[in-house]
Amino acid sequence: MDTDIPRLLAAKYAKFVDDRDFSRMREIMTPDFTQQGPGFSAGSLDEFIGNLEFLRQYSATLHLVGNQIGEWHNAIYTGETWCVASHIYEKDGVPRKLDMGIRYQDVIEDNHGSYRYTSRDLNVVWTQDLPCQG
Repeated sequence: MDTDIPRLLAAKYAKFVDDRDFSRMREIMTPDFTQQGPGFSAGSLDEFIGNLEFLRQYSATLHLVGNQIGEWHNAIYTGETWCVASHIYEKDGVPRKLDMGIRYQDVIEDNHGSYRYTSRDLNVVWTQDLPCQG
């Protein structure tokens, strides 16, 4: 099984989020996609895409995808992807940056060469919220 698939899907996920092109998630997720995270969940792809609207409160985001580890078992991949997600916003007239260390628990399905996430649970390992330096 192609080991580049999880890396490419994670990169597309980050690009679609950072570009605010949320509807493109349909290209990389199954209709029954689910996600659990701290204080939120989605039981379908439509609900997940709706949840992403929350990110519009930030003037910008940048997701840096890092380590990945996982295994294919026939047509199902289970693994983990590390990411640092930066969120730029303003509070009381001061630009700020909220960084999050995230570990995604990924499940990907190979449906005859069409690779899509079936779930991508999000675990926040750490956060840091600081004024932006110019």
